[in-house]
Amino acid sequence: MSEPPPPDRATQRRSRPAARTVHLGVHWYRDDRGRVSFFDADGERWVPYERGGDAPPTPPGWGGGLVRPRWTTGWRLVPVVITVFVVVIAVVQVIRPSGNQVQKEAKASAALLGKCLAQSGTASGHPKYSSKPVPCGSQRAAVKVIKVQPSSPGSPFCPPGTTGVELPYSGVRYLHIECVQDVHAGG
Repeated sequence: MSEPPPPDRATQRRSRPAARTVHLGVHWYRDDRGRVSFFDADGERWVPYERGGDAPPTPPGWGGGLVRPRWTTGWRLVPVVITVFVVVIAVVQVIRPSGNQVQKEAKASAALLGKCLAQSGTASGHPKYSSKPVPCGSQRAAVKVIKVQPSSPGSPFCPPGTTGVELPYSGVRYLHIECVQDVHAGG
């Protein structure tokens, strides 16, 4: 193994003394200008070190490797702060939902008892009804709510002569069933 060639004398400046070392089994050489090279045993030659190039890890203090900011710098803390903020918001939303939609739906359904509803179209061949009551004497009145009951699994059916209708309500899994009767049949 021979030493790398000396730098040309026209550009030679003494900034630090030339040095040799072995780091992780690799021979390293730094000339007096600070240029670093390592010995490639497979190619049996000295290879100039280039930052970001294909090279083994440099010896400590020889100018290689990544320079990372300290852990406590602001830029390293930003992702941590954002993550903590998102987790706190998620926990608050799980513990305290924006409102109890189930209770709101139960009150709204109970308020329809004895009221009339207008038909607002069809869905899959079945009539749809508005969730806002209309006067039972008006021409828009199609059905009257006779009974309101929960729709949880195992709940009873609507009484004979009525049809069960569920009015959509956002955020509620088991809607109340409004047992409705045609306005003209039961008045």
